[in-house]
Amino acid sequence: MRKKIKLGTTALLRPFKYHNEIKENLLSIINNSYNDSLNIKDQYYGDEIHRLDWSKHFDYTREWIKFVKPKLEEHFNECAKDLNYQNCEVRGMWYQQYTKNNTHGWHTHGENYTGVYYLEFPKGSPKTELIDQYNIKKKITINAEEGDVVIFPSFIIHRAPRVMNDIRKTIISFNLYLKLVNPSIFKIINNL
Repeated sequence: MRKKIKLGTTALLRPFKYHNEIKENLLSIINNSYNDSLNIKDQYYGDEIHRLDWSKHFDYTREWIKFVKPKLEEHFNECAKDLNYQNCEVRGMWYQQYTKNNTHGWHTHGENYTGVYYLEFPKGSPKTELIDQYNIKKKITINAEEGDVVIFPSFIIHRAPRVMNDIRKTIISFNLYLKLVNPSIFKIINNL
């Protein structure tokens, strides 16, 4: 198992320990689930996504959500603790499947954290890019692999670059509300 990696002070990249156990079943459920497609091109958006269910992102009764959400919540709560919070609450979850020429342009999310679980991430899949909030001319590429989960502040401008090869990339995206500062750190920070 790969070691967890901190990306700066407010983002985390960690392998999802249940990935190998659930990947095939989860993909099968998603492949038989409700889906939309997205194709928006205007002055702000440049999005083309083959399959997604974002329109139902608050519906936690979807079969694939019932299958994976408890395990992802366990993972998210571990991440919350690493970032000095007691726990977190999922406030929206959806899948997106990209095929050749698909992209999700620069955007932000709601809540205080967001992220991506790289469920199906074959060789040649484009990696999530973030804009450095202190230098908008600088992109940060998330060096993720299949099975990783990255979380970062939801106000960070990010995108899924265009898929250039004949592959399918499947991600699960989510919004999180990290809440309640871990009381043990007040002993440290109150003395600063």
